[in-house]
Amino acid sequence: MYVITGATGRTGSAVAKYLLDKGQPVRVIGRTLERLKPFVRKGAEPFVSEPDDETRLIKSFTGAKAVYVMLQPNYIVTSNDFRAYQNRIINGLIPALVQAEIKNVVSLSSWGADKDEGTGSITGLHLLEQRLNQIEQLNVLHLRAGYFMENLLSQIKNILFHDVASGPFLPDVQFPMIATRDIGRIAGEAMLKLNYQGQKIRELHGSCDLSMSEAAVLIGKAIDKPNLSYIQTTEEEARKEMRMHGYSEHIINLVLETTRALNTKHIRMLEQRSFENTTSTSFETFINEVFIPHYEKEAQNK
Repeated sequence: MYVITGATGRTGSAVAKYLLDKGQPVRVIGRTLERLKPFVRKGAEPFVSEPDDETRLIKSFTGAKAVYVMLQPNYIVTSNDFRAYQNRIINGLIPALVQAEIKNVVSLSSWGADKDEGTGSITGLHLLEQRLNQIEQLNVLHLRAGYFMENLLSQIKNILFHDVASGPFLPDVQFPMIATRDIGRIAGEAMLKLNYQGQKIRELHGSCDLSMSEAAVLIGKAIDKPNLSYIQTTEEEARKEMRMHGYSEHIINLVLETTRALNTKHIRMLEQRSFENTTSTSFETFINEVFIPHYEKEAQNK
């Protein structure tokens, strides 16, 4: 049995799909049975639990050959203490793994998780890595993934309503762009093969390095907007927009801390790009298979 936490998220869903396609027994964990039904239809066993419920997690992990673990990658926009929330999940997860006597874990981490401060919510992933490393006799593989291509879906409304992509990132900073489907495949392969021992880190650079300006040009060509460009907003403009969307000041500060860390390369990959850390889904494939369907759906509702 293979257990997937955060199964309804993008990466957890991709891991579950990979393992189910291989005909493996999979237990998916989520907050509600309704959101787990797509996995059940494919043969997965559903398990309803909050991510910080130690008692429920022990039960869900029992008998697992390997467990995929993660912290919620998206902010809770109204939170006034997101790090405390991350800590609660870690404090439920770690003892549950110990009590269930789990021997093999694959964890979703991030570029920048080598830093213990100054990275916004990625600091929580640094702590998750450290806590997992402290479990005796646990084989753990930390997947330090780059920038999710799917994060660019947030630009769709800007493009539809303003004919421009925008954000607080510097326009020429290079991002290691990775599709979440590739994270799912690599995590699933590692869980099946158990080809890691002790405490291991694997960087995932994705298929290419792109700046926001370069990404906007490629997206523009694909959606018949050849003049599409990326414009950097100021921090104050970013603050104003996030306030309009109901973000707490605490979350705004975390978002901007991450932005500054990316702009200054405080968050960066530690390895050179290589065959081992480059993944297969091209940015063009992501645009055609993921971005354009979302874009066309939003355009119909405009």
